[in-house]
Amino acid sequence: MTLTKQQAISFFGDGVRMAEALGITKGAISQWDDDLDQGKTDRVIGALVRLGLPVPEGFAAPVDQAGEKAAA
Repeated sequence: MTLTKQQAISFFGDGVRMAEALGITKGAISQWDDDLDQGKTDRVIGALVRLGLPVPEGFAAPVDQAGEKAAA
C-alpha cells in the first residue's frame, strides 16, 4: 500500500514540516511523483512513527495491551 504526495503532506500539516521531518528540502518533495513509491511511503510512515504522529490506518500492525503485535 502506498500514499499520494498530497496524503503524505497532509499528515504533517504542510510541505515544509514534512520536508523537515524527512531531512530533505521542500524542493525535493516538489519533484516527487504524485503517487509515491513504496520507498517514499515507508520514509513518510517512519517519520510519523518517529515523531509520535498518528499513522494512517492500514500502515501499522495492531498491538495488544502488552505492546505485542496482535495475532492476525
